[in-house]
Amino acid sequence: MAFRIFERLFVIAFLLLSMQVAVGLTSPDETEDDPTVAVGQVHVLHAVLEVGVDLCGVLLIVLRWRRMLHAVRAVWPLVGLVGLAALSTAWSAQPDITFRRSALLVLTTVLAIYLGERYSIEEQARLLAHTFCLMISAIFILYFLAPGYVIDHGSHPGAWKGLSAHKNSLGEYMAIAVLLLLLVRFSQFRWLRYVFLVAATVLLLLSQSAASVVCCAVFIAAMPLWRSAQLRGKQRLALCAMAVSFLFAGLCFMATSSDRLLHLLGRNATLTGRTQLWPAIGHAIMNRPILGYGYDTFWINSGGEALGIRAGAGWLVHQADNGFLDLGLSLGLLGVGLFFLIFALSFRNGIGYLKLEPGSLGLWPISYFCFFLLHNVTESTLLARGGFSCLLFVALTTGLALRSKEVLADVAVDTFYGDFEFFPTHPEIPSGFTTADDILRDLGTE
Repeated sequence: MAFRIFERLFVIAFLLLSMQVAVGLTSPDETEDDPTVAVGQVHVLHAVLEVGVDLCGVLLIVLRWRRMLHAVRAVWPLVGLVGLAALSTAWSAQPDITFRRSALLVLTTVLAIYLGERYSIEEQARLLAHTFCLMISAIFILYFLAPGYVIDHGSHPGAWKGLSAHKNSLGEYMAIAVLLLLLVRFSQFRWLRYVFLVAATVLLLLSQSAASVVCCAVFIAAMPLWRSAQLRGKQRLALCAMAVSFLFAGLCFMATSSDRLLHLLGRNATLTGRTQLWPAIGHAIMNRPILGYGYDTFWINSGGEALGIRAGAGWLVHQADNGFLDLGLSLGLLGVGLFFLIFALSFRNGIGYLKLEPGSLGLWPISYFCFFLLHNVTESTLLARGGFSCLLFVALTTGLALRSKEVLADVAVDTFYGDFEFFPTHPEIPSGFTTADDILRDLGTE
């Protein structure tokens, strides 16, 4: 019992550190335009806490090393992408920095795989919900005790940044919290879910993060569409027709009223200068299109391509504000292609989970995957070392991959090693498998 509590405390601490809580508390006046952000300033307290939590995580991994090896094999494309980041040390202009940052990426990815292997999707969701509730409570308590720690007085005066380093980070976390609290169910004090759901919505709006607000609203509206995967025949057709109608109406509205909508969100047609920046970054990617410049080192350079982009932009750019472009800079088109392979496989497993999970929580994985994808159009968290949203993606990907294999094994056993003639439409049977022996051989369980 005590060990189980220790494991859960580790997960909560790991998630809170990935949300940069220690950075937000120790450097409340740090701004997004601070030059130290571009060079990756080391925050001592955060680094010390991270080392302690990582050591605990390594211990837990060692205790489950056989299961971890099975989990690593189940998510081999993800391991390949992280391995490519480590290998990019060979062609990076800053190999020492690439090595250190890719090593941290490998470690945090393995810890996230542990999280996905150790806990089911349902358990992950509840642990994450508890972490968000703890964070939300701390933000409001700190607001009354020391409001300077939760409100940005630098880059975006008046916007709330909570316990995070920047207001956009708080917006992202609260958008995820809203999506999750809409779907998860508390085993006790069920009314508290609604209290924290309202609180998360308020913090999302107070963060003034337009991208997070839009992404959250879009995927709340899309939840009925995901439910169509559980329907059959005329019901699915009617729901899809309704969804297409709403989508067409939304596109028409965006085409005719985009300026007014962006003004309402406090943005302009250039997305705060992003669209003027992205063509120059695309040109830099094409100069080294296959393998990129090395993991997470492009913006450290004070000269070369980075200097040209900053000179054209007129400010100290430290990221592309687009996860796909930053991934292209780091690992080239090979890295981007690997990510989309991982996403496609994960989304397929998410659809399979939705078909077999009748409760509202069945919507959680694909809702998060789509949020993660869309949010990275205007933010850069796609392969962030130790970043919360990236770690959550890895944990869900691992959990779904393992669950998919378990379902396949269960189906194989249920058929008593016979043909699948009685299971012709099972959602988890991939094409090319005709007998239970095929599945068990693929799983290595014969």
